[in-house]
Amino acid sequence: MHGVHEVAGSSPATPTERSTMIKKNRKGKIFYELTKEECRQLNKAADDALKNTYPTGGDGFSVAVMTESGSIYTGVSYISKTQTLTMHSEATALAHAAIHGEKRIVAITGPNCHICKQLIYESSLHSGIDVNIVIEEADGIKQVPISELMPYPWPEK
Repeated sequence: MHGVHEVAGSSPATPTERSTMIKKNRKGKIFYELTKEECRQLNKAADDALKNTYPTGGDGFSVAVMTESGSIYTGVSYISKTQTLTMHSEATALAHAAIHGEKRIVAITGPNCHICKQLIYESSLHSGIDVNIVIEEADGIKQVPISELMPYPWPEK
């Protein structure tokens, strides 16, 4: 598997390094544990994308997803004055990956709002992959399966 880092373009960059994420079986679902370096790359991609938020760069939210192939896709919030048409960065990142034919998401940066957790959970149901939420905190990086953040999911399975 290759790591691909893409921030501002419409397609991923050329693969530059091997992905070393560890594939595990967790409660009947696939779970990928990322290395510290992969977590760092994912968080950096999200941070770098923040400048692309709409309508004002740097004013909103950004995330990055990693797919089963090791590709990284970013997403940014796209704010509408009506608020009802606003797109969360998680939705744009998942769509960005899907546009490139990558629907098997293994990880996404967090923390995420409850609406986005639902969207990530549904992606997990479709792929059979318990999506890894990568959260950078003051005491280090945490990796939490989306299933642990959804105690009462809908649909249940």
